[in-house]
Amino acid sequence: MKFLHLGCILCFAGCTTVIEQMPKQTNPSTQHALQQSVYQYTQDQTQYLSAFHDLNQDDQPDAVVLLQGLDWCGSGGCTLLIYQGLPNQKFKLINKTTVTSPPIYVSQQQSHGWKNLVVQSRNQGAVQLAFNGVAYPNNPSLLPVLTTQQSEKMQLLIASK
Repeated sequence: MKFLHLGCILCFAGCTTVIEQMPKQTNPSTQHALQQSVYQYTQDQTQYLSAFHDLNQDDQPDAVVLLQGLDWCGSGGCTLLIYQGLPNQKFKLINKTTVTSPPIYVSQQQSHGWKNLVVQSRNQGAVQLAFNGVAYPNNPSLLPVLTTQQSEKMQLLIASK
């Protein structure tokens, strides 16, 4: 795997190391399965940004999906969907998080067996979404700003436009 050191991220307090991993080629049937899962949720052909990453270390690609468009985005951000990858290229919706903006990172830190996510909350800045054993937080604007220690060694999943 190829890694690229990106240096400092200005949106965090202090300097943080971000490791950007070059994305693996995702199986077309896995991408299609995710597309079907997103369609089941949105009930239309909503545009979205997505990334696959094994968030719970079960050797299945989980999916992070940032919905786009007027139905899913407002002044505070967009709706983020987190899917657990299941065998046979199926996805189960784990979480819906509102008012989320890119960039979206996955942290090396874990909570209850799932990697933490770092998202932008327009009024807060960068915040960490920690899995509570059932789901990730639904509203990042209610979370504290990310600390320098929490922002170490993150992998970019979805970049800013």
